[in-house]
Amino acid sequence: MKKLIASLLVIAMALSLTACATVEQDDAATGTTSSGTASESTWNVTRPEGLPADFPNKEITYIYPFGVGSMQDVYFRILAEEIKEKEGWKFSMVVKQEEGASGDIGWSKFMQSAPDGYTIGFAPTAQQITAVSLGKEYVASNLAYIFNMMSDPGAVGVSSKSEYATMQDLINAAKANPETITIGVTSVSGSEGLAVIQLENASGAKFKVVPFDGETEVLTAVAGGHCDAYCLNVGDLSTFLTEGTIKILAVGSETRSDLEPDVPTYKECGYDVIQVNSRAIAAPAGTDEAIIEYLSACFMAAAADPEVQEQCKEMTIPYDAKDYKDTTAMFQGYFETYQQLWQTEPWA
Repeated sequence: MKKLIASLLVIAMALSLTACATVEQDDAATGTTSSGTASESTWNVTRPEGLPADFPNKEITYIYPFGVGSMQDVYFRILAEEIKEKEGWKFSMVVKQEEGASGDIGWSKFMQSAPDGYTIGFAPTAQQITAVSLGKEYVASNLAYIFNMMSDPGAVGVSSKSEYATMQDLINAAKANPETITIGVTSVSGSEGLAVIQLENASGAKFKVVPFDGETEVLTAVAGGHCDAYCLNVGDLSTFLTEGTIKILAVGSETRSDLEPDVPTYKECGYDVIQVNSRAIAAPAGTDEAIIEYLSACFMAAAADPEVQEQCKEMTIPYDAKDYKDTTAMFQGYFETYQQLWQTEPWA
């Protein structure tokens, strides 16, 4: 895990330096350079009708409200550099870290930005949870979604030595022994804790939810027999799965995860619950639709590039490219789900 984090940090810093490099030759009419034309590959992005002829004519700021080096940070930088090169932009997409208050500082600053296409930001599932619970303005309807980068399905599992062989076994135990079966999460008010509430509502079970400081702490406790089960994201599990110390009982995606194709979904197990941690890119509402459509097409093309996809596989990034229309619908669904849950069982 430490080696992976170190690798991501190196990539992030290298890409950050690259993104700040100056490109000399430019075309004043389009804001692009003479290098990196679309003809060099299968790149096929059409500038939609109504898009300003010189867009982008300056740097695009990407507000990221967390620290450097995460998978989503690295992936955005890879995509941004690919777009700049293939579209021949003179200007870069520049990452601006605005950390603090579990993302609220960065998201609040993002909402104060002009809807001109020159400020975009990181918009994950967790943003909608915070918006609902704290009454913040960055609800899905106040964002113009551009692109979904990745979707990491949730997962419920146990120690490889556990007596629970299936999701139904675990649920039945939690029904028979209310608030006795422990399940570890990193946050009782995050997507994991809320997924447990949804599973309880769907099944009639009642777990004893135990918050830990991080994913490693949760999994160490489960693997060591100190906690009965975990509810995390599939992407958090790779090291422990490789070691064979834990197993997955079910995943929270709509269909089976490509990362774990043999594992059933919550729905297949009989529980109508979706748990997916999606990470999208958005602009403030009111941004010109032609700009949204263009940027969405650029990100989709970059994500489809074979070299980019190979990098994703090497770093086990759960990439899940969706255009602005599909991303908008998906996040509106997340908001509505959490809003309904808040009305019946407020978690903050």
